[in-house]
Amino acid sequence: MPRPKHLRKTATQFADKNRALARFFFDETGKTWQAIIGVDEVGRGCLFGPVTVGAVMVTQASLAALETEAWAGQVTDSKLLSAKRREELAPKIAANLPHATAHIAVRYIDRHNINRAIQYGIYRAVQSLLRAASMHPEAVRIIADGNYRFKYPVLGMAKPMPRLDTETKADLRYFPVSAASVIAKVRRDALIARAADRFSRYDLAGNAGYGTQKHRDAIAEHGLTAFHRKSFKLKG
Repeated sequence: MPRPKHLRKTATQFADKNRALARFFFDETGKTWQAIIGVDEVGRGCLFGPVTVGAVMVTQASLAALETEAWAGQVTDSKLLSAKRREELAPKIAANLPHATAHIAVRYIDRHNINRAIQYGIYRAVQSLLRAASMHPEAVRIIADGNYRFKYPVLGMAKPMPRLDTETKADLRYFPVSAASVIAKVRRDALIARAADRFSRYDLAGNAGYGTQKHRDAIAEHGLTAFHRKSFKLKG
């Protein structure tokens, strides 16, 4: 019996992403990588709460095993998915693929800067995956969404890291980066949801920590909490 049209569409989308990803398992010198880790961050521009980095590891074998899974073709940049769909997809990603998240606290962001916090988040999430998978950094390659120029090792991030490639729109083009964006978004949103009742004046349930006018007005009226990013020059 033919597959339903919507299932054929998602399978095609997943296959297209796999073809685009295939080139990252090799390079022009003939070197090959056993695994790819896709990473993405959520909360970069928020006024409240941590920045969260998600990481998802795939191999050619794990990608092949997902080709018949309809949900895999639905995974895309988390910003393009409804909250309900993200909540449906995140457990499936987590059940089928090695993954990690790193929440980098406001204190770290304020002490250093947001880019350094994201760099540290990538480091922590990737190191967690390497330990869990017992994989050497030389066997793994990272794809990150964005145009960062991070170099490792640096102070406070001394362990060897895999090769890191960055690309804008990677969270839209490559399955493991898309999956990482979904994991990061769901995990960060859960943290903010737990804070929403405690800090109800700031409408966190409605803004997830982002700088909406209602959020900024609340800061002006009630001041800053310990979880607002003071380095963002907020007026409270």
